[in-house]
Order: sequence, then structure tokens, then C-alpha cells
Amino acid sequence: MEEEDPVVQEIPVYLSQALADNLYIYQYPVRPANRDWNDVKVVNASVKPKNKMVRLEIGLDTYSDKYCESKGEQIAINTDGQQESSWHVKEKDKSQYFKRGIMDKIVYESSTPCAENDHYAVAVLQDKELHCTPIQGIIQMRPSYSYYDKQDKRKQDKNKNDDSDDEDNEPVAKQVTVKFARQETEVSKKAKEKSFETMSQRIADEFWYDALWKPSDTDHAELERLKLFSATTSDGSALTVRAREYIRDLVPPPPPDEADTAPTKIPSPSDQIKDILLRAKLMTFNDLRAFVRTDDGPISESALLSALSGAACCVRGLWAARSPDLYTRAAPVPPRLMCAARDHVLYLFTQHPYVDRRKIAAAVRLPAPQVLEIISSVAKFNERVGWELLIPPDTAFEAKYPDVVQRQNLYWEARQRLFNEMLIGENVPKRQRKKSQRDSVSSDTLMSPKPRCNSVSEEDGDRKRPKNKSATGSGKRTRNMSSSSAQDAT
Repeated sequence: MEEEDPVVQEIPVYLSQALADNLYIYQYPVRPANRDWNDVKVVNASVKPKNKMVRLEIGLDTYSDKYCESKGEQIAINTDGQQESSWHVKEKDKSQYFKRGIMDKIVYESSTPCAENDHYAVAVLQDKELHCTPIQGIIQMRPSYSYYDKQDKRKQDKNKNDDSDDEDNEPVAKQVTVKFARQETEVSKKAKEKSFETMSQRIADEFWYDALWKPSDTDHAELERLKLFSATTSDGSALTVRAREYIRDLVPPPPPDEADTAPTKIPSPSDQIKDILLRAKLMTFNDLRAFVRTDDGPISESALLSALSGAACCVRGLWAARSPDLYTRAAPVPPRLMCAARDHVLYLFTQHPYVDRRKIAAAVRLPAPQVLEIISSVAKFNERVGWELLIPPDTAFEAKYPDVVQRQNLYWEARQRLFNEMLIGENVPKRQRKKSQRDSVSSDTLMSPKPRCNSVSEEDGDRKRPKNKSATGSGKRTRNMSSSSAQDAT
């Protein structure tokens, strides 16, 4: 801790568990913050223990000058219907929403805003002591307008009764459709149990149980509030022990069966480099050296250089993971094409400080999302000039190790040649039209004498004089045919 930030006061913290199993925080999001609950009259309270729901009936002051009695009676009639004046009718009174024949209450029902409440607690600060109690959940109370649903149901039932009176009493034949249920698997059963329809039905099936409501100014409420204070306030908490013992309490020793096992072996520098660059994308030489470790401690520069030569590639003094290590799984685009496209992008960065995404997309011929994924893995967009490397080039490394940079440049040139050869191979059509064995005849070839393919030597001429005559004869016929066809062509 810095000396400029001194400790002003130390407050002891205590943990109380007396109400940890039954403590909930009630929130009222739609109620104004300037209105307290001192003047609120809770008529009835109900709970659903399994689903952890609460229902509060807040009484309304029907004698207030701000209350419209006629409107309240109309709402009660629309909800429960016209009430009978007979005193012996009790079964109907149980199903009535407004038992007095007037809207004399507002119902609040709860909802759960968050499921995980382990990191929340209620704290009380008194006498320079902070007492904390974990909570079971947070409940938000909002007004419920379920009586409108009851009004709609009454209207539907009334319409059905009117329709049934108009029709004859004779039964009407109805078409019946038979459906066979499919056999459900375990996966489908679990998915059905988590569906909104199943959860809503489970909540509706649970009955409301009456609860006891105690105002905040009663003795019972005061006794419950006293349970928020811890009963044990003696010293000896974990914060007074030594640092080594405190760490040992936070991280307990391994079990006996694991204590005798051999310690974890440090991965090789090449494996460490691959793992680091796959997550960091681009790093400088000095940053890599700070993370790579050996059995003897930090790695030396010469050992790191030798490990980098086979595990990473260099771009403007920065080190990145090799493309085959990055794209290993099958994807919509084959890994071979993704590796070639990424190597082309890295090669461009060795030649230019900025690149154009549109030109790269035209060169690699990949979908736009894959092109953007490749470029954004090593570069960031600059509105003024285009895409540039994620971090500035490491000129100090380039000046210190020019031979390493030269070897890496040769590596990129070789990768670029393979990229160009791949493009040339893709440009060649896969299926070529079979060339006709017949020589094409044109006017130029007909006007010029055609060279003879089978040339005869002088010795063969002396030996085969008779055949030569026939050959000359055929030659005359060819010349005559050529001349005639030439005339036709002209």
C-alpha cells in the first residue's frame, strides 16, 4: 500500500448465519421511492414455497376523496358478476375476487430477477461493526391484474351459454381425431421439463399457502431484525493469522493420494510458444522471452531463437503463430485455403505497412467473413490508411538480428510462390474440349502447298520405284483437288 493512501479506520466484519436460510430482499420497481410502507395495510399474504413466490394483498382506502366508488363497484361486477344478497350463499363467496362487492385491494405478486444470489448479503453497520448475513434470493413485487383474466373468462362462459340455449338439445355428431403419442427420449423429457409451458403449469398447480404478515414496528419484527447481528464477536478471525497460514487455508494441500505424484512437467519451449501465440496473436521477442520458461528458469535468447524458428513466423520483427497450427479443424472453408490466405496476408505486411481488404478478398477468393477473420487476427483497421498490424513493428529486433529477418523473408517469398502456383492451378479449367484429329482447312492452307509428312530418301526411291509412281499419281490427284477447292474458296 502506498504511503499517500493511509488507512483511516479499521472496522471489524462479522458473519451472521441466523437468517441465512430464510432471508430475502423485496424490491418494488413500480412503486415511487418517496412512498414508504408505514401507511400500507396488508390484508393477506400468501406464499408458494416450492416455486418461491409471494403474494401480498394491499388494502385500498375506499373512503378517500381520491377513490371513485362507482368505478370500483363496476370493476367488481365485471370480475365477479352481480352478487346475490342471500346471506347463506358461501360457496360463491370463496371464488369471488372482491368479496365486498367493490375493488378494495391491489394484489402484488413476485418474480425472480436473478437466479444466482450467492454473492449477495445484507449488512448492518452499528457501533463501528459490520454484520453481514447471506441472502436466499431477491424478489421483485409488481401489481397483478389477474382479475382482468377472470372478466374475460366470464364473458366467454356467458357467450357459450347463450349459444347453447339457441341450439337444439339434440346431440350433434362431431369428428374425432385420434393421435398416437411418440415415445419420448431422455433428452426430449429434460427439454420439455425446462420449457416455459411446463414451468408455467408447475407454478399454476402449486397452491397458495397463507402466511403471517407482521408490520415493521411490532415486537416480532424487532426480534427478527436482531438476528442480523452475529452472536460471536470475539477476535480470532482468519485475518489475524500469518500470511503463509492464510494462503494455506485458502488453498488447502492436495489429498494424500495426489501428494506423492510427480510434479507437472514444464512443456517444451516450442509448445509454450505455440500456446502463447495462439492466444496473443502477435508478440514481440522480449515479451515472448518473459513468458517462456525452462526447467532452469527464464529461457536464453539463443534458445528462444532456435525454438522460434520451428514454432512461429516473423513479420516486421513481430512473431505470430504459423497458419497450420491455427487452422486445424474442418470448417466451411478448407484449412488449406485458410492457411494459404493467411500466409498471403502476412507476406503483404512484410512488403507494405498497410493492406487493403478488398484487394486481399479479390486475390484469395474466399467469403467475406473468412477474409475479415483472417485480417482481424493480425491487424486492426485505421480509418486514414487501412489495415495495419495490431502492434507497431519491432525495429529493434530487426536491427539486432538481421540474419533471422532475412531467413524469415525468404520463407515468406517461398510461401507466396506456393500461393501463386495454387491460383494458377485453379485458373486452369478442369475439363478441356477434346481436340479434333482432323486438320482444319482454311483458304490460306489451300492456296499454299501442303508439306508432305512421309518424306522418302534417295535410297528408298531407288528401291521402291513402282510405289513412287502411285504416290506421284496420288499427288497429282491431290493437287487437282486442291486447285479446285481453292477456286471454290475464292
